[in-house]
Amino acid sequence: MPYDANLVLRGLYGGAYVDLDENDAAATSLTVNADGNVCVDLLDHGSGALGLDCVVIFHDQPTTYQNTCQIVVCESDHLTDGWATILTFELVYAYMREVIVTATTAFDATDIGLVFTATTGTDTGILRQFSRNLLVAGGTGKCWVEMQDAGDTYATLNDVVTCTAGVGVGTITKIGRAIQPPMTLVRRFSTMKRYIRCTNTVTAGGNFGDVDILVTGSQHCHVNNLYR
Repeated sequence: MPYDANLVLRGLYGGAYVDLDENDAAATSLTVNADGNVCVDLLDHGSGALGLDCVVIFHDQPTTYQNTCQIVVCESDHLTDGWATILTFELVYAYMREVIVTATTAFDATDIGLVFTATTGTDTGILRQFSRNLLVAGGTGKCWVEMQDAGDTYATLNDVVTCTAGVGVGTITKIGRAIQPPMTLVRRFSTMKRYIRCTNTVTAGGNFGDVDILVTGSQHCHVNNLYR
């Protein structure tokens, strides 16, 4: 299997990064394409039993609201056909706020994906995740909210927040902060196939800037220092 220096699924093209946007094209060869994507040859034995770690590094702040990025790693024994998904990263949202809330009415899992509205500040966003502490009235925890525009900062202390058409109600006990890149995602996988590549899907109009997608096995293959 190649050394880590060769295990790059997405990186530079012509010495520079290409923004990860809606037009990102998956690689079809061992030569880097114009979007910085490339197929990696793991040779006959694939990743081996120990597997590999895929590391995604977002270097830039996305430039658009209400957009998402989905990164998927695929495997195949053939460069041109037979690609199948082996690893899917969590969906990445373009602009997020982390808001600390105390529940006055317990939240419920069905609140996820609903509109999250601040009464006084009139901020609106989509609730994407929340702390389990908020499943109980009186509990204090984090809410991760997808902003809809630049005004959705949740910056009014003690503002009442509600999940529209949901059940959760709370008060903001610490004003929202931006969840900003650089952000790193890591997932482990194993494959018996010879080739791997990434397929990246960004919603229309979205732009996530410079993104590295790297694969490494070095942490599973430690050198015996007695011989160095």
